[in-house]
Amino acid sequence: MGLLGQKILLIFHNPMRMNQSFKNYTKSVQGLKKECAEHGINDEEFKKLYLETLESVNKNEIQKTTRNKLYAKKRKLLLILVLLLVTVCSFKYIYNNILCNLQEFIYPGLRLIRKISIPFISLFPALTELYQEPCLIQNPFFTIVDMDCWPCSTVGNVHKVLDPQPVHQQNTAPFIYQSTQPKLDMNVLRDLYLRNRDTFDKESSKILMNNNFYVSPSQVLVQKTEDKNLYIWKINNINIARILRQIIPRAKVVPKFGQSTERYIIIDSSQTTFRIPDTECNFAFLLSLNGARAVTLSPAEECKHQCKSLKVDLKESDLLWYNWWYWRPVVQQSNDNTTFIAHVGSYC
Repeated sequence: MGLLGQKILLIFHNPMRMNQSFKNYTKSVQGLKKECAEHGINDEEFKKLYLETLESVNKNEIQKTTRNKLYAKKRKLLLILVLLLVTVCSFKYIYNNILCNLQEFIYPGLRLIRKISIPFISLFPALTELYQEPCLIQNPFFTIVDMDCWPCSTVGNVHKVLDPQPVHQQNTAPFIYQSTQPKLDMNVLRDLYLRNRDTFDKESSKILMNNNFYVSPSQVLVQKTEDKNLYIWKINNINIARILRQIIPRAKVVPKFGQSTERYIIIDSSQTTFRIPDTECNFAFLLSLNGARAVTLSPAEECKHQCKSLKVDLKESDLLWYNWWYWRPVVQQSNDNTTFIAHVGSYC
């Protein structure tokens, strides 16, 4: 390259010269041109040498930039691989810690969200139609490994309470009490449905019959039949919940805030044994609106080795409070031939 090429490279690679003004750069190039003329290099040769040197500088800069980019990419890739390796190795530890720390905040968090959402749902009740079921089919074989069964292991019978308080002041054991709920037969249900027929048909138009297929509310409430059937009417809409409040007020044991919108109306004229559906919240209640039945509280599959079955006679207007996490109520046959109508709700 020669002395001239080395001097030109020094101009481009010297950080101090690169930070000088364009005027100083021009003077340096003119000085090089003058020096070349003194050594017998004409303008064309100088121009050619200058352009070759610029091309060499650009290639060096491009190569340097490319090497730096490749190095940065390799460093990022190595960092990501190390993080993935650490995460995989400690996944169980991280998962257990997160699960243990978040478990205590699930229900308080849901309760807070419920309270915050009440004003919005009150203004726009149709928003509840956007709610979807988390599972279409419940897994009957699902069990909890190492479930703590102490809340039900010490319970020997269902206590009868005379002056019930809201559930947050009660223990977790099941109890029963005589509510102030008036008798509600098929005629009352029919009148309520006819007064709000459009709302019922639009927002809760299916009733499960004999755990087999669905029928419409009008087939059950309007078209009188003598068949002995079991009807389970699931309601999961705030508009219908408000309508039901007209004839089924909030039970005394249920706190003002926290009752789930999901509820069931059960109509049984078949005198068969059936299980009460699991509710959205773990604290649930079974309220007899008409008729009487014997109810067996069977312990959950995980707690059968520690807890025993409980039996109680559910009379008209009686409310049975239980935690379905530990007990699964089953309605048994009884000597009462009256059509059994019950309301099932829950509290979080």
